[in-house]
Parts: sequence; structure tokens; C-alpha cells
Amino acid sequence: MNSIVNRTKGLVARRLDLLLQLALFAAAFVLYWRTMPPTVLDGDSGEFQYMAYILGVAHSSGYPLYLLLGKLFTFLPVGDVAFRMNLFSVVCAALAAPLVYAVARRVIGARLPALLAALLLAVIPSTWGGALDTKPYALHFLLGVLALLFALRWHAEGNARDFYALAFVFGLGLANHHVIIFTAPAFALVVWLNRARLNRTMFVRGAALALAPLLLYAYIPIRANYFIAQQNPANWQIYPREDAILKGTVTAYYINTLRGFVNLITGLDNSYKLGFTSGAEQVNRFDNAAGLLLQQFGVIGIILTALGAVVSFWRDRKTFAILLMFGGGVAFIALYLRGISTVYYFSLAYFILALWIGFCIDLLMRQSARVQRAAPAVIALAALALPIGALVANYPRLDESANYAPRNYAQAVLNDHLAPNAVVLAPWEVSQPMRYFQFVENQRPDLLVANVSPLLDRQFETMLKNAHDLHRPFYWVQFTPEVNTPGVPRSVQAVPLPLLQAPQPHYTLQDAHTVPEVQVLGYDLEPDPPQPGKPTRVLVYYRATARMYPMYAASLTITDITGRPWQTLNGFPGTFYFPTYRWYELGEYYRDAWSINLPADAPSGLYRLDLSWYVYNQATGKADTSQVYNVSLGTIRVGDLTGGAIAHAQDARVGDAITFLGWNADATTVRRGQSINLDLFWRADQTVQQSYTVFVHLTDATGRVVADADSPPSQGLFPTDRWTPGETVRDRRTLKVPANLAPGTYSIEVGMYLPSTGARLPIGASDKIVLTQVSVQ
Repeated sequence: MNSIVNRTKGLVARRLDLLLQLALFAAAFVLYWRTMPPTVLDGDSGEFQYMAYILGVAHSSGYPLYLLLGKLFTFLPVGDVAFRMNLFSVVCAALAAPLVYAVARRVIGARLPALLAALLLAVIPSTWGGALDTKPYALHFLLGVLALLFALRWHAEGNARDFYALAFVFGLGLANHHVIIFTAPAFALVVWLNRARLNRTMFVRGAALALAPLLLYAYIPIRANYFIAQQNPANWQIYPREDAILKGTVTAYYINTLRGFVNLITGLDNSYKLGFTSGAEQVNRFDNAAGLLLQQFGVIGIILTALGAVVSFWRDRKTFAILLMFGGGVAFIALYLRGISTVYYFSLAYFILALWIGFCIDLLMRQSARVQRAAPAVIALAALALPIGALVANYPRLDESANYAPRNYAQAVLNDHLAPNAVVLAPWEVSQPMRYFQFVENQRPDLLVANVSPLLDRQFETMLKNAHDLHRPFYWVQFTPEVNTPGVPRSVQAVPLPLLQAPQPHYTLQDAHTVPEVQVLGYDLEPDPPQPGKPTRVLVYYRATARMYPMYAASLTITDITGRPWQTLNGFPGTFYFPTYRWYELGEYYRDAWSINLPADAPSGLYRLDLSWYVYNQATGKADTSQVYNVSLGTIRVGDLTGGAIAHAQDARVGDAITFLGWNADATTVRRGQSINLDLFWRADQTVQQSYTVFVHLTDATGRVVADADSPPSQGLFPTDRWTPGETVRDRRTLKVPANLAPGTYSIEVGMYLPSTGARLPIGASDKIVLTQVSVQ
């Protein structure tokens, strides 16, 4: 009877654990899916997104398992390819959550502390961020947790299948990310502690299972040879390197030799990242690790970790030693290796720390039960604050669901009027999403997009010279500003070095010069007209007419026609990396791009663009503002000044040159203190000689003006003497209703007057137009 009862209890417990694991997976998946990036990413993530699709060769160490599994995800019938690769990381991280619970349940014993440990680990930045980063880290975390689970099961139960599973999963981990190597001491300890269970046959089989996944690295020379065989001789003339490496189907880290293959798969080409270059750097590395640890668990979590480690030690010293060596090995390499992804290298170490937090919670619950039966529930609720607090704190910081910036940057360059068959050199964070659109969506396959920095003088200069000699269009992609600063709008442009054909700007200038050696041909606006609250590019075109020695900096200023400055942008003509003293081929054309961002509340109207050049002192890194070379680009229209549907049409002659066409209003019933937004529509029937002021009055039954919105059209930025005959002008007004105005019915009246005399223009037999009645409540 007791055996039946025990089997029943065991079955119920296993089913409950299974339900909790399924719930953990579902919760983690929904959280990660809700916050994952929607499309292509930059840098390494962008590389992996297209490499998995084309089955290319990625940077060290090649990551064949990640790319092959990622390829399977690219077949999913949801979203674009980039979305599917992002989903791959989400699924891997979500699958890790129930496995973390399984490990915690095994080593801690109690169900609730194990669940809390798993929940906490799922929402710390390392795990959550890895789920949102389309790189091998989520798969690495999943395989590491799974390997430890098999190791602990074999250690506790002695089933040979768990030993074989451990060996195979560890081998898979080696085919994915090399950091897993540093968990090997923990697994070696497990083998040593259980050496009596091993025999030669088991050992050989285990070694074979661990080594078998390494055959996946044969993928690298197979795919590299495939892409290198598809040579484009024209690209060899730009730079004497394999065409596949220039284009990006094979990483630039790879050399197609046995030595190059070994360097790539072992990561030896990145060995310079190992170690400490100075004592100060060592201190900074430890400070960074401490900061990351605090970011994951907070002060309370770190205290619980320390206490939980002690509890783990006293309960089972062998298991404690396994956990310590597992987490310690990973922590060592995360400290010893310089890398921007350090937080992900630490992830398996944080896994052990979360387990120790579970140990501490379990102890507190057990000890509190001796004092009061309800106390463990109180402890559990208090401990629940850890994952809830981490969830609330990390959600706004980690949420990538609106991250379209890499896609927008890549598209901005691809749509930047690039000449056919051009060579485009771009930073890593732009070149990779550009390549994604080339190889996955077949956008601009004619371009040679290379990730080369102008700071690497030899390769940049070689490619620039060869492209110039071959009359092949050449562009350098740069950010403005180059450093990504929070809150500062960032734009990207492809700078031609130089333009191979004479530009045809929409707005041309006659005999305009910044300095005598440079003619300003004109400019274009994208879009035209600019809209407040939305970025607009000003493309300025130059022609070099003579050699110049100084290096010049430049600024573009936008002011409205009343003289109010709105924005000043600073930079360099073209790019800092190809300074003006290199514009030595007479008659060559260059293009500069400025991104202006007027605030959303900037009034529509006429604005001025002024360009200034200054001598730039390379020694001091400063521009000499004492001598300025100015050129006015001209006056531009901003916002919606013309056209539009008229809800209430009228046809009233205003004076002898203007017609009032009608009006729109967003409301005719308002509360006191609210505003009425009006659009007034006018037309100049002939040239208007004077600048008139438009009056908009709210009047009571006696004709008394109780509120007004008087100004020249568009707050003075589109005066009547600048109107084009026959053009419909939309004049936007906001009429503020006084907060102390008595409720009742009021009238809106409009008209025009000459501000110098106050004399109103006649409108038929009157000097005003009554638009409508307004009910004020």
C-alpha cells in the first residue's frame, strides 16, 4: 500500500513540476517575444541574420551549430528573415527557463524556492538581453544549463544515458560558443567523483559523442570554398582579396588556408583580447564585473547569494563544488576576456548565483516554519519581490520592440542615390544590415558593401585609389554625430568621394562660393518641403575649382525669416576622413548632407539656410571662428503652407488682391480654457505689395472682442507679400478661449489689416467675415 501511495505522490509531483515548467516556458516566451526586436539589427546580429539565411561563414569562431539551426528558423512562415532569426534567440532563452527550474528543483529540493530562482534568472539583464540579441548567447546559455542538468542527474542517479547526453550536449556547445569550454572543469569533477561508474567503453563512447558535433566545423571550408568560387574579377581590382570576403558572404577574419581555418574556429585571431594590458585596466575590468553583478541582482540579491552559497556548501559539498567550478570557470573567462558582450559571458555564472539565492530562500522558509506556520508564505511573497522588481526595472530598458533604427539607417544609405556598381565602405553597425538587405531581400546587389574603417589607412586608401582609377563610384558611410548620444538625433549619409557625374540640384545658385576655390552649385531637400517634427536632409553640392591647402569645417544654420535661429549643425564638408585639402582634382563634384530636425511645434513658414566654412586646425581640433566664409543657400518653405480640403467654402474678396476661400475648425463647442484650432484659406489673385496682419477675433453678442489670435500669416513666417499669385495658402491659427469667460454663444470673425496704420481691408460691404458661432460651456 505504501509503495502505491509513494508512486502516486511521485507521479503527482512530476506532473506538477511539468506544469510549472510549461508555465515557465510560456511566460518567458511571451515576455521575450513581446520585447524582441522586430526586424534587422546592426553589427554582429545583422551579420548572423543574413549569414544564417545564405549559410555564409561568420566571424570567429564560425558558430556552425548556431547558423545551421538558425537556417531552420528562416523557413518559418512568420515575419521577415530577420524576425525569424530574432525569434530563434527568444525560443532558446525561453526553453532555458524550465531547464533552470529542473536544475534548481534537483539541487535545492523545494519547489517554491526553485521556481523563484528560475523566475529571477529569467528577468535579469543577462538572460533577458541574451534573448533579444540575435547572437549565439541564448543557445549557449540553453546548452550550458542542459549540460549541467545531465551532469547533476548522472552524479545523483548514475544512469549512463545522462553521461552520454552530457558529453553530446557539451560537444554541441563547443560547436556553438567557446565560452562553454570553461565549464569543463566542473564536468571533469563530476567524472572524477563518479569514476567508479565509468568503464573504458563508456569513456570512449562519451568522448566520441563529445567530439562528433565538432564535425560541424567542416561547414566552414565547405561554404567558404563555395562562395570564393563565385568570384567577381571586378572586385579584385578594388582590393586584392577574395571577392566573397570583400562582399561579406565570408568573414574578413577568414583566410582560406588550413592555418586560417584553425585560427578562425579556435578564435586565435582574437587572442589579443585575452588578458590585461595594464593594472588600471584590470581594476576597471573588476569594477565592470561588480557593476554588472549589481545590475543583475541588486544589493539584496547579492547578500542572498552569499548566504545561499554557504547553505549549499553545508547541505552537499560535492554538489557545491560542482556548482562553484561551473560558475567560477565561466566567471574567470568573462573577466579575462575583453569584450563588449561580457554580460552574456557571465550568464552561466549568474545561473549558479540564482541557484544560491534559491538555497537561501529555502533556508529562510524552513527556519521560519519553526516559528509560525504562515511565515514561509510571507518569506515567499517577500522573495517574489526580487523577480517582480527586476521585471519592472528592466522592461523599459531592455524592450526592443520598437527598435527600427538599424533598418532605417541601412535603408537611408541604400536609398541615398548610390550610383550603379558603387563601392560602399561603411561602419560595422551599418554594413551588416545593408548586407542583410542585399543578400536576403536582393536590394542593390550591384553594390560592393565593405566593412572598412578610414582609420585603417592602407586598405581604405587602396580601395579609394583603385576605385578612382577605375572610375568606379566610391562612398564612405558616416553617422552624424559619429558618437551615439542619448537624446541627440542621429542621421547617416553616404558621402561620395567624389561624385562621378555633374549634379542637377533642384535649387541652383549662381556664382556662389564658400571659399574662392569651391563653388556651391545648389542644394536639394529630402523631403521637400520639410515638415516640423520630422528630419529633413539638405544636400549641398560643390565643385572644386582650384587646389586648396587648409582643411575646412562647416556649419549649417536654419533661421526663420523674422531672424529667429532654430538650429545650427556643425561638421565637415563631405567627411572628416576626406578633408577639403584632398579635393585636388579640379572640376570634381562633391556632395554634403545635413539633417535638420525642427521641433514639432515649429510654425510652418519661410526659413533661411546659411552655410559657413571655417579653417580647421588639426593640431588643436578646433575651427577658427574669427574668419568665416558665408554663403546663403536661400529661403525654403517649411510645413503645410498651401492646399488642403476646405470644409466650409466661401468666396470673399479681401481688398483688391486677395480672396478668402473658406475655413476649417476642429470644434465649435468648447469649454472655457480650451482652444479652437482653425485653418484659414486664402488666395493671392495678383502680387500683394503689402504685408498684412490677419485678425481672428472671438466676440460676444455686443461685438466686444473677448479673445484674439492676430498675426501675419503663419505667425509671421509667410507674409502676404511673399505669396505666389494663384496659390492657395493655408493659415493655421489657435484661438484660446479665456478660462474666466462666461458661458454662452460667441462669434468668430476674421479679416486683414495693415499693421502700420491699423486700417482694415474691405471685404464686400464690410471689413470682416463672420465664420461661425461658438458655444462656450
